[in-house]
Amino acid sequence: MENNEKNRLRVSFAAIDPYLQSNIVSPVEREIHGRDLVEWGDGNAYPDYLLELSKTVPTLRSIINGTTDFITGDDLAIVPLAPAYGANIMNAKGDTLRSQVEALARDYCTYGGFALQVIRGRGGQPVEIYHLDLRFLRSNKDNSVFYYCERWKGAGRRKVLEYPAYQPVDEARWVQLTPEERARIAASVVYVKNVTTQVYPFPVYGAAVKACEIERGIDDYHLNALENGFTSSAIINFNNGTASDEMKEEIERNVNEKFGGHHNAGRIMCSWNPDKENATTIESVKVEDFGDRYAALSKHSRQQIFTAFRANPNLFGIPTESLGFSSEEYESAFRLYNRTVVRPAQRLICDTYDRIYGQAGVLTIKPFTLDEDTETNVQ
Repeated sequence: MENNEKNRLRVSFAAIDPYLQSNIVSPVEREIHGRDLVEWGDGNAYPDYLLELSKTVPTLRSIINGTTDFITGDDLAIVPLAPAYGANIMNAKGDTLRSQVEALARDYCTYGGFALQVIRGRGGQPVEIYHLDLRFLRSNKDNSVFYYCERWKGAGRRKVLEYPAYQPVDEARWVQLTPEERARIAASVVYVKNVTTQVYPFPVYGAAVKACEIERGIDDYHLNALENGFTSSAIINFNNGTASDEMKEEIERNVNEKFGGHHNAGRIMCSWNPDKENATTIESVKVEDFGDRYAALSKHSRQQIFTAFRANPNLFGIPTESLGFSSEEYESAFRLYNRTVVRPAQRLICDTYDRIYGQAGVLTIKPFTLDEDTETNVQ
C-alpha cells in the first residue's frame, strides 16, 4: 500500500502568477517596412477594437450616442456653394448634410477624429463630399497621403485606394495645373484628429479602455453565471501522483482556458476516474459578498468612463445615487458639457467645411440646448 501511495500521480497547481488573457488592442503606431504607411494599433486593428467597445459597453454606447446627438444639434444649414447639388444634399448617393455631420460626430466620439472625401468639378471647385469611415483609412507618417481599404486585418490581397490630402485650389491656380496634376487631386481627403503628435487620433476614453473591458466582462460573467445555474467556484485536486513542472503548467493552462474567466462563470466540471481511490476531488470555494464586490467594481468602471468624457451620468439617462439632482443642476451640468466637449467638436466640423470651400461660415449648427434663446449658433 505504501508503494502505491508513492507511485500515485499528484498534480498541484504550481504557477503563482495569475493566468491573464487580455483582448485589449494597443494603439501602437508602426511604419510598414517598404511602404509609406503606418499601421493603426496591433495588427492594424485598433479602430475595429474601439468600434466593438462602442457597441458592447452600455455606458460607453450611451455617452457616444448622446454626445453625437448634442454635436449634431437641433438644426444645420450650409451655404450652397456646390452647384451640382442642393444645400442639403452632399453627393450623388443622396447623403444629406445632417446624416453626414452625424457620422462625423459619431466618428469623433468613437475614434477621436473623422475624415471626408472631396470630389472636385471641372473647374477645380468642390462639388461632392463623402463621409469616410475612419476604420478603413490609413495614412503615411505626415498625413499627406491616405490609403482606403475595407479589410486591413488578415492575410491575402487587398484593394487599396490612394488619395492625397486635400488642399484648396483657386481657379487661377487650377488652370495652371497639368491634366495629370488635376487627375491626382480630383478626389482627396480632409483628415481631422484630436492630437497633433500622433499619426492617428486617440479617443477621449482611451485612458478608460480597461474600465470598458471591466464593464463588459462583468456583464459576460453574470450572463454565463445565469446560463450555468449560478454554480459556485471550485478548486480541483488531482490526487494521483507527482507530475513534472512542465506537466503542471500544461494542466493549469488547460483548466484556466476551459473553465476560468468571466466567459465560463460557474461551469460544472466532470471527471472520469479509473477507481474511487484515485478519484479527482472538487472543493467548493465560498466567496463572501461576491455580488457586492461586482457591484462596487461596476460602479467604479462606470465612473472611470464618465470621468474620461468629463460628463455627468444624469445627462445620458443614467441616474446617480444622489436623489437631489434638480433641473437647475441638470442645466448647469449640460451647459458645462456643452461648452467643454460639444461646442469644440462642432467648431472642428464647421471649420472643416469652411476649409473645403475656402470661405468662413459655410456650415452653421444650431446647438442642442435646453433654452434655445440663451445659445448662439456655431459657425
